[in-house]
Order: sequence, then C-alpha cells, then structure tokens
Amino acid sequence: MREAFAKHKVLSVLVILLLLTNLFLVFFIVWKKPEEPFKGRPPRGEVMQLLEKEVGFSKEQLESYRQLKEQHWERMKPSFGEMRTAKDNFYKLLKESSVPDSVVNSAADSIAFRQKQIDIQTFRHFQQVRALCTAEQQPRFDSVVQMVLKKMNGPWRKGTPREDSTRKTPAPGH
Repeated sequence: MREAFAKHKVLSVLVILLLLTNLFLVFFIVWKKPEEPFKGRPPRGEVMQLLEKEVGFSKEQLESYRQLKEQHWERMKPSFGEMRTAKDNFYKLLKESSVPDSVVNSAADSIAFRQKQIDIQTFRHFQQVRALCTAEQQPRFDSVVQMVLKKMNGPWRKGTPREDSTRKTPAPGH
C-alpha cells in the first residue's frame, strides 16, 4: 500500500485534500444555519438592538426611541389601511371590461399620494430618532438607518426578475 502512495504522491495529496475539503463542506452544511433575511419591517427589537450596540444609545435614549416608535406606528396604521383600500380599489378596476385611462390614472394617483404620505411620515420619524443622537452617535446612526432602510425595501426591488411560472422559457438573466 505504501508503494502505491509513494508512486503517486501528487494523486495521494489531491485525494487527501479533496477528502478534507468535503469534510469541511459537510461540517458547514450540517452545523451552520443560514441567517433568515427579513422582509418588510425588521423583526421586533432588531432596530433597538442596533441602536444600542451599533450607535451606542443609552437606556434613556432607548426609552425615548421606544416612545417615538409607538407614536409613529399609531400614526402609520391609518395610512397603511388607506393604502390597502386604494390598492384594492385600483385592482377592482380589472373586473370592468373597459376602463378609461383617466380612471386608471386617478386610482394610481391615489396610491401614489398615500405612498408619499407614508414615506414622509417615515422620513420625519427617522429625523426625530436622529435628533436623539449625540453628535458622536449621528454618523453611526446614519450608517445603521441606511442599512435598515435597504432591508425594509426588500430583495424584490433589486436584482434580476425571477422565472415566470407561466412562461415556457426563463426570464432574461436566468
């Protein structure tokens, strides 16, 4: 057996290297759990943890943030309801056999108006949270808030389109 390894040193080293690589791969597949990306709003408490750990918020700042967050969501709930209604009304137009462009545009404008209000309220909320920061914390907050906003926008707004299940061929880019 030793003679076989001696004759084929390079092959033996490659076999051992492949074996170690496979073991390493199995280890990571079995023991390392992938992180679940969140969609929509970040999971409860994640922003608070980021403010505490990454920005350096004190207990008092965290309590002020918690109060601002509660006030913000109380103001936002009606806006989300109005947005849902506006979208429902827009897509109910599909039932009609003929819908004038002016009606479609008016319904779309209603959605756009509500989305604008939601975005303005969210912007003002983050301004209020930023105002809780000290001068030293503000650059860290700016970085964290950009990361949170990117996650809130979700992956569906980026990248190539997924395969269309109604088409025989995949969408471009796939």
